[in-house]
Amino acid sequence: MIAPLPIRPATAVDVAAIADVCGRATRLAYAGLVSDDYLARVIAHWYGHERLTREVDASPEWFGFTVAVRDDHVVGVAGTGLADSAATSELFTLYVDPACQRHGIGRSLIEHALAQSVAAGTTSLQAAVLPGNQPAARFYLACGFSYLGERPIYAPHGAAGGPATALVFTRSTG
Repeated sequence: MIAPLPIRPATAVDVAAIADVCGRATRLAYAGLVSDDYLARVIAHWYGHERLTREVDASPEWFGFTVAVRDDHVVGVAGTGLADSAATSELFTLYVDPACQRHGIGRSLIEHALAQSVAAGTTSLQAAVLPGNQPAARFYLACGFSYLGERPIYAPHGAAGGPATALVFTRSTG
């Protein structure tokens, strides 16, 4: 394991790096699980420059993006905010540069998301995983999450070519 990296709130300067890390990691994580068209729509919708610029900073229900940095390069990204319930927060985004995975970066970002959730007064942190993404499911279980169940996929980018449900994992913030 490599020494912990600095984790800090993302700024507008980080938008291109966030898009790059999330795009490459999404392609790796979703390969074979969804159609190529679905994958392209996910990346364009969630990690497009305009959306990231608009959502990089925190707002009342969005804790903002957080980045892990190595040698002035963004190597990990997390985006956390309140879920449907004010008692629950959700890790909406968690990606680590594929070349930097398995070095504790994801775990550090989760710990930061948990601290943000505690500060917001929530009692649990949830994360959704696409069915079939076994590496992500194993990762969340290894990080102290438990399997909660399934929920419908929120797909404003269009549902064609993707799954109807996501697997939800939860961890207490206490």
